[in-house]
Amino acid sequence: MTQTPDANTRYSGWKRGLTLGLGAFAFSLVVATGMMAKAQVPDEEDENNKPAMIAHGHEVFNHICAACHSDKKGVNRTGPSLFGVVGRKAGTEPGFAYSEAMKNFGKVWTTDELTHYLWDPQAWIPGVAMHFAGLKRKWNRHAVIAYLETLHD
Repeated sequence: MTQTPDANTRYSGWKRGLTLGLGAFAFSLVVATGMMAKAQVPDEEDENNKPAMIAHGHEVFNHICAACHSDKKGVNRTGPSLFGVVGRKAGTEPGFAYSEAMKNFGKVWTTDELTHYLWDPQAWIPGVAMHFAGLKRKWNRHAVIAYLETLHD
């Protein structure tokens, strides 16, 4: 079917409008995401304020960790459940298929081990299956660990 010049003009106008609309949507999304990220950073990163740390850690967990991990007991996803992870031997969550690197790590998840692991999982345990760049902000790492410490029976 041959399109008339008028049809091409109308199609081009529709296509241009769609492109501008998608561009405006993408720009709005970037601005909103930036505002949301800024809103999530507490004004004061006071590690002595444990309730604020736990609340911030819960937010970070929901925004970043929950894509692969559950904070519910026995609920494994792409990653193992993190319920009770603090104090648990690495690579031992029942029902989860760990990498050989994690199974052979052999250490207990203490706050110190988690601090190093969350900085850069691949660097701390080479060969681990968790492909995550890490939490580079100390406040975020400590806050997530403070939240994880609350997840136990």
